[in-house]
Amino acid sequence: MTAGRHRSFDKSNALEKAMQVFWQNGYPGTSLTDLTNVMGINKSSLYAAFGNKEKLFDQAIEFYLHKHGVVHSAELFKAELSLKQRIRNYLLSIAKMLANPDLPKGCFICHATSEIAGSCLPENSAANINGINKQTLLTLTEFFEKEQQVGNLIKGNSPKTLANYLLTLQFGLAISARNGSTVDELQEIINFATGQFH
Repeated sequence: MTAGRHRSFDKSNALEKAMQVFWQNGYPGTSLTDLTNVMGINKSSLYAAFGNKEKLFDQAIEFYLHKHGVVHSAELFKAELSLKQRIRNYLLSIAKMLANPDLPKGCFICHATSEIAGSCLPENSAANINGINKQTLLTLTEFFEKEQQVGNLIKGNSPKTLANYLLTLQFGLAISARNGSTVDELQEIINFATGQFH
């Protein structure tokens, strides 16, 4: 008898490949066969390593957040720069990812968000995406509140409204990138949009 077989694949690499398929095709547009083909494993190995399709999707979202999502926020906290420059750099960092030729176009979170309204996502996954968006909004609101406290924002400006504006802009940039806009075209939008900040 032989010892129990060890997984003959790199779980992190397989998860990244699954993320890209979900990112490109969306949850309902991705089949188990699509996943097993790109990950180079059979269905039983997929279930053993990740659970079902929904659990794999949730893990792919988490993988995306850590690799392509939260990294941009560092640009907002480079205190040596003006608020306008920090917001511009934050959005430019996002834009470069959105239009990266080595990745699916657009934003995985934005794509998944657009699938919620049509009931395309399982209930738990939809709640997870909603939670991520609420957390992003909260983080941005707190950022603008602190900027207002130190005098970088006019008192009358609502931090929550500015946070909503920035998140809406991010989603708009993601849709534009998915529709074929280049980094240069996204940068023109960003320059215009950040003109109100000082």
